Amino acid sequence: MTSRRLPWKVLATLALLALFALSAIAQTDEPFSIDRSPLPPPTAPVNDYAGVLSASAKQDLNRKLNDFKAKTNPSVELAVVIVRSTGGRPIEEYSLAVARGWKIGSKFDDNPGALLFLATDDRKYYTQVSRDLEDELPDGVVGQLQRQYLVPSLRQGNYDKAIGDTIDAYIRTIEHRASPGASPTPSGNTGGTIPGVSFSTLICCAVILIIILLIIFSRSGRSGKSGKDRDRWGGGSGGGGGWIFFPTGGSSSGSSSSWGSSDWGSSSSGSSDWGGFGGGGDFGGGGAGGDW
Repeated sequence: MTSRRLPWKVLATLALLALFALSAIAQTDEPFSIDRSPLPPPTAPVNDYAGVLSASAKQDLNRKLNDFKAKTNPSVELAVVIVRSTGGRPIEEYSLAVARGWKIGSKFDDNPGALLFLATDDRKYYTQVSRDLEDELPDGVVGQLQRQYLVPSLRQGNYDKAIGDTIDAYIRTIEHRASPGASPTPSGNTGGTIPGVSFSTLICCAVILIIILLIIFSRSGRSGKSGKDRDRWGGGSGGGGGWIFFPTGGSSSGSSSSWGSSDWGSSSSGSSDWGGFGGGGDFGGGGAGGDW
């Protein structure tokens, strides 16, 4: 009985397959690192590995995040990642590794960025906020916005609305808190008098307002700024207890800031094409998360 040798092309193919298998095994055996993304390279600002977003919602989110990056100066990079599970790894660590490994944010000194991360099977979420965006999106504000916009729709299984509304809230908050001359209170009557209100009532309101301002200034005087904050926004965040008033008229509790810098504005680029994240990745664990 004569033995038949396999053709060299078949042997070469088998050798290549064996090499790919060994490479995959070696990659999966690599220890977890907080500075290396466990996910493949991103293809857009929104990466849905769980397949829960509709095509139209994903397209709209990508366009919105590209436009927001193009019109802000310094550019603010927001990203969305959805996976099925973190494989038992705490979502805070897993999402931080993705934000750092993908280097979300620019390479320059000012590199604001944030990552909204969901694990659908684990029913957990977390938003990582870079050091240079912590004044615009403090932990308390992020948590409040997630409870208001993200969690209710997630419980209904409506991922499109949950993520879309949350991203809109983040953008509104960043724009309002970073705009020069933004007032911490809604505009009122400018005529000097308010119909139907007595003079004594106005005096009481003025006294209460002065007391509130003294409390706010005393707190802000005691609180230090984040290590990497460079005053480009016109002031650091306070120690908490202030109010944020959104352009839509709503308000939420969070830390107070003053905005006097003119560095925030429109950049010359209006392109919505995505060329990858900027190469920053300066995330220190700021943000908030939970489950639904």
